[in-house]
Amino acid sequence: MIWTGNLRKMRTESNSVVNYYWSGKDVLNDIPDFELNSFIGLKVKWKYHGMVHCVVTGEEMVSAFRMGMSRDAFFSSPLSCPSIINPELSTIHTGIVLRDKEFEERYHNVPHVVYISRTDKLKVGVTGLGREQFRWNDQGAVEGIIVCSTPYRQLAGEIEVFLKSHYNDKTFWRNMLKDVKRNPDELVNMKEECFEMLYPAYESFFHDNDSVSKIIYPIKNMPSIVKSLKLEKEPYGEAVLSGIKGQYLIFEDGRVMNVRSHEGFRVTFEFGA
Repeated sequence: MIWTGNLRKMRTESNSVVNYYWSGKDVLNDIPDFELNSFIGLKVKWKYHGMVHCVVTGEEMVSAFRMGMSRDAFFSSPLSCPSIINPELSTIHTGIVLRDKEFEERYHNVPHVVYISRTDKLKVGVTGLGREQFRWNDQGAVEGIIVCSTPYRQLAGEIEVFLKSHYNDKTFWRNMLKDVKRNPDELVNMKEECFEMLYPAYESFFHDNDSVSKIIYPIKNMPSIVKSLKLEKEPYGEAVLSGIKGQYLIFEDGRVMNVRSHEGFRVTFEFGA
């Protein structure tokens, strides 16, 4: 399978093992996704063409400013508005638009959840209701539980800000790519601690279902030591794909590539070379 295009984050489906689909654009035009799990254990070759196309405008750049965008796009697109990074800053529920009314009504003025997930360790986070499995897959979480459900994004962000003063909200990618041990009871106990801290102000938003989602990734071999692969520094190369976790391709020799951090890069990949 030879694929040329501009990278986007991999799409996932949650099954007994997470299914990954290679996704991208021809600048801004659609390219069909294809299933990636079947290439694990096979050789992958890559070539970076030395250019990045802004994921919003398609503008050709030597490098992206942030999130695969040009500087102008980053400071104007709803995909990077302040409430994407800091949910508590959303104001659309009050009628105040930050960047794009239709986008913010569709994605921010809708139910959200506050969750606990285990990546390298337990952390709190926010995402849209019904998108928690996709969010956990993207993070490389091995288990997750919902703490609160809210009617709009800002309120979920407000709860998260409070919990972040007590709990972790970051993932250290090197540790996430190790063999992380599950302990569902620990998530349930942490959820109870959250309830105690949030009571009574947020009691009406407590989520009663204590089921813990278990997430298994398609990994044949997990290297003991990992090294980040950056296409700017290694524009040509090949390696055997040994697994996928989060948005990382894991190679047999210990190199790992964060696909999401390369969004917009113009590349050719040969899977099963």
